[in-house]
Amino acid sequence: MRLIALALTTAGLALAAGTSHATQPAPATILPGHWEYSYKIGPIPAGDESRCLKQADVEQFAKGICTRKYTCDYTTRVVKDGKIQLKGAWTDKKGRVAPVTAKGGYTAESFKLDVKMKTINGIPLAGVMDARRVAATCPAGIK
Repeated sequence: MRLIALALTTAGLALAAGTSHATQPAPATILPGHWEYSYKIGPIPAGDESRCLKQADVEQFAKGICTRKYTCDYTTRVVKDGKIQLKGAWTDKKGRVAPVTAKGGYTAESFKLDVKMKTINGIPLAGVMDARRVAATCPAGIK
């Protein structure tokens, strides 16, 4: 459970997704600021957290999910017109590979992302991450 929660947290650092309004074009990117995330593994709540997304996190958005702990290679990487689709693998510093797929949608201030992956031990996991931007600025103490 911790691995999928970590994977979903990782996703949250780089992505925000949901649905775009038909009357407005989809945003080119997400907005920086104070974001709240909630995670589920299957139907089970797996946690929630607050994050402060900086401009560098916003710039990472179109590149897909990745953190410093992994090397992320995607054979499919689409972040466009309010939709996200990723397929590839994360490789840790020990060379262990975990296949991952993610799909969802985004607005400038919200998202929902479905993530499916296999752990480095081959155990399949599926989860959902929901996030929303709660403020343009981050309160003290939120990283």
